[in-house]
Amino acid sequence: MTLMKSLQRRPALVPLSVLAAMLMSACATLGRQAVQVPTVELRDIRIRGIGLDGGALDLVLTVHNPNEYRMDATRVTYTLVADSAVVAQGAVNRRVTLQPKAPNDVTLPVTFTFKELLGAAEILLRKGVVDYVVRGEVTSSGPFGSITRPYEGKARLDNGVLIPR
Repeated sequence: MTLMKSLQRRPALVPLSVLAAMLMSACATLGRQAVQVPTVELRDIRIRGIGLDGGALDLVLTVHNPNEYRMDATRVTYTLVADSAVVAQGAVNRRVTLQPKAPNDVTLPVTFTFKELLGAAEILLRKGVVDYVVRGEVTSSGPFGSITRPYEGKARLDNGVLIPR
């Protein structure tokens, strides 16, 4: 077989493989665009313990997965801000399943220093109210691969009662 005959047969294979790669890429891109971003609400702040140097608390987030399919959150970063002061920040690397079309409670264990806690307590004593914001990113996996999206949840601590906003 001559080189010319060989080249005449192969061009049909190259466009098919290129077309297949383009279709796979387009499907993945469309799939990622079709994913609806879960919403996050700061539902509760539970103090687990306080010591001389600081303490530990649980941030309880309600995450609503608006999609028709289950999503698995594999990493959640967070920054907890009281009024305008950062109280705690970090990341949790554990799998949490978010059921489709449903609210899901996600608990983030947080540690803080006594200085950070005093700042929030001072605001509460002075104003009677502390506005909290928790923000970060959620990395989740679903049928279209791994996706990282930002989230933000707000709440107000008013005379010891946490009110989501």
